[in-house]
Amino acid sequence: MFVHGSVKQMANNIAENEGRERENSPAKSETKQPSGQWKRLRNSRAVAFLLESYRELRYKVTWPTFQEARSMTIIVTSFSAAVSAFLTLEDTGLFKLFQLITRGK
Repeated sequence: MFVHGSVKQMANNIAENEGRERENSPAKSETKQPSGQWKRLRNSRAVAFLLESYRELRYKVTWPTFQEARSMTIIVTSFSAAVSAFLTLEDTGLFKLFQLITRGK
């Protein structure tokens, strides 16, 4: 949760700074360069990855509704329980077969 908030805040700060630079663009001789820290931060691959990930999760991903998520969870849990029961029965049967074979010798 802390990471989400800090990434969101970072994205907002960068967007605000870019917007201010466009609005307050003085004559070329008076152009203020962004500080080295912001420039390095924007060019950082890790920060760029985090910002792109946040934007994609926020604006491009279609999240399921609560009812869809609940029904998918019930299906996955039921399927997992059925596979677990099947493998338990199969393992028990093979163990009993192994015991019969090894006791005979």
